[in-house]
Amino acid sequence: MTLEVNGTVARLVFDRPDVLNAGDARWVADLTRACQALAAEKTVRVVVMTGRGRAFQTGVDLQALARGEVRLDDLVRWEDAMTAMERMDKLFIAAINGHAIGGGLQLALVCDYRLASADALVGLPAVKECLVPSMALYRLPRLIGLGRAQDLILTGRLISAADAERYGLVNRVVPPGAFAAALDETIEMFLALPETSAGVSKRLVPRAFDLPFDDFRREMQAGLADCFASDEHRAAMAAILARRRR
Repeated sequence: MTLEVNGTVARLVFDRPDVLNAGDARWVADLTRACQALAAEKTVRVVVMTGRGRAFQTGVDLQALARGEVRLDDLVRWEDAMTAMERMDKLFIAAINGHAIGGGLQLALVCDYRLASADALVGLPAVKECLVPSMALYRLPRLIGLGRAQDLILTGRLISAADAERYGLVNRVVPPGAFAAALDETIEMFLALPETSAGVSKRLVPRAFDLPFDDFRREMQAGLADCFASDEHRAAMAAILARRRR
């Protein structure tokens, strides 16, 4: 895979198109190093994950798995990397340019926004290989509800991008020819947000399922205080006053 950093935007590109960007042990090691590098890039605000060729990412390389070249420890490290992404103070966009299957969909689930090409298929077929889809067991029900999550996880079936949008699994579906422009629009949308409020919101929204109301409210108020104290908030208020004077 390749990691390209250009100012406030980084692009993590899965680059094994001959196997639809499926991951082997070396790929997992590369993912781990990419996460470490991203965590160290303090100027990066938005990270785009996408695949080269006709797939986003299609999970574990089943041939390598069958040969015993991908072990449990590799899958644990894969989840470690995804958890690190989920917890970074950067906004992650899954640019689902093609099929996102198994670990590919798991990678998309830890992103903050999922843009999909209309010709993509998504699904979690791990049950068919007598595996489980890692912490998608935890994340997917919170995103789309228990019933739909059980359906996808227990059947292992693939669904279209249109159905994924209807389920709430992806945020937006666009025709393949419009994908690049839609991705640029999405990047600009997130770069336009104040970093402080976006970071507080990213951190707190997933915790709504885990914290008691009063504990969550305390964390929210601390985050709100950070927003009030920020230069970004003062700049936003100054812009409002300037517009009113015109």
